[in-house]
Amino acid sequence: MRSAVAGFVLAVVMTSGQVPAPAGVRLGERSWVDAERTLSSDSVIVIPIATALQQHGPHLPLHTDLLLAEHLAAGLAAVSSVVVIPPVTYHFSPASSDYPGSTTLMLDAARDVTVQVARGLARSGPRRFYAVPVGLGGMEAVSAAAQVLARDGILLRALDYGGEVNRLAAGWKGGPEGGHADELETSMMLHVDRSAVDMKQAVREFAPWRGPLTRQRDAAGTYSASGVWGDATLATREKGQYLVDGLTAVMLREVERLRLTAPPAAQATSRVPPERLPQAPRTIGPTRVFECPPGVERDIKRLEGAFNLHWTNRDAENLALLWADQGDMVHPDGHIEKTRRSIYQHRYEQFNAPEFKGARHSLAFGIIRCINAATAVVDARWSLRDVTNASGATLPTSEGAATLVLQRAGDDWPIEAYRYHVKPGAPPAPVWQKRPGLPDNR
Repeated sequence: MRSAVAGFVLAVVMTSGQVPAPAGVRLGERSWVDAERTLSSDSVIVIPIATALQQHGPHLPLHTDLLLAEHLAAGLAAVSSVVVIPPVTYHFSPASSDYPGSTTLMLDAARDVTVQVARGLARSGPRRFYAVPVGLGGMEAVSAAAQVLARDGILLRALDYGGEVNRLAAGWKGGPEGGHADELETSMMLHVDRSAVDMKQAVREFAPWRGPLTRQRDAAGTYSASGVWGDATLATREKGQYLVDGLTAVMLREVERLRLTAPPAAQATSRVPPERLPQAPRTIGPTRVFECPPGVERDIKRLEGAFNLHWTNRDAENLALLWADQGDMVHPDGHIEKTRRSIYQHRYEQFNAPEFKGARHSLAFGIIRCINAATAVVDARWSLRDVTNASGATLPTSEGAATLVLQRAGDDWPIEAYRYHVKPGAPPAPVWQKRPGLPDNR
């Protein structure tokens, strides 16, 4: 069944009077000499993106997302003159990292990988890229990469995989929730590679979505003992073919629109030789105060809400993602948590300490000052309450002030530096580890 794709291609022929474009190119199979002839400013580069190791329940292989991404890209190349490159096989997909065999990159790393792949190919002429991100989380990193690439004059668009799959299945999908290793993904895998699916192991498991899937019943997130979120038992090969054909039609339509869209203008960068830089003024004169651009304070305030939400949910992973990859936190006793990974590890330990099971932490932003278009400083107040001691008695509330240095990344403002102190006279912040303070990660 190729009705969705065939119908769209037929519509193109009838309305334009033109024969559909020839089949695309798989760049990995060509030599650099062929690539030089193939790549141009008119090329549309297709980037399949999927985390190659990601749990998909007991009935699907870990490389399910990769198989689907490659199949979709190949299907697009069969009906459009695109250039398909080998897939990006490790990316941002934190929703299943609690299950053995699953992997994920941090959001910044996944964004940067996507950016570097596109920049490398753009040196040969292409300015239009189309990503096919399969899996939970990939679209977030691709959207961040698109913002970075736009400053280079490179246009990156992407298939809204999850949204389009749910749209195509509206009206016949079983169950109110789902979206991972469920009826839809299992159906597509039955169509793409029937031998990779063990329907005897398919299960039905629903839960309200509360964040990344987890095997730990009392942990923050969406509990799923099997790793399935939905009803995999309803899957059929026919449903899978319908979904794959529908996605191919969507991709074909979006790629043809992409061909007609002009790439953004590259933002000029200033490279002034050091000897030509202006000298420091000899007298003190009027000072220009840099105002936050419109909308920036609103974007920064989102960080406040996200911090409080992830702390309430004991979500160490998403809380750590609010920091830049090399961001840090300095504690009043002088100990430093350096890098996002360190912050994640310590928050994970903290959230699992019995003294913090019912603790509540809040952060309230006050003054927001933009140093320049990409750097901001925030003064905030914090409080930590309902922490218990080893005997279970509730400790007094700790509170104080904090200063955050933020560095812009698209519409997001990750934390580069976090400094805080305890209000004079208030109890010190409780320590959840055996020795005072935190490990010094220098």
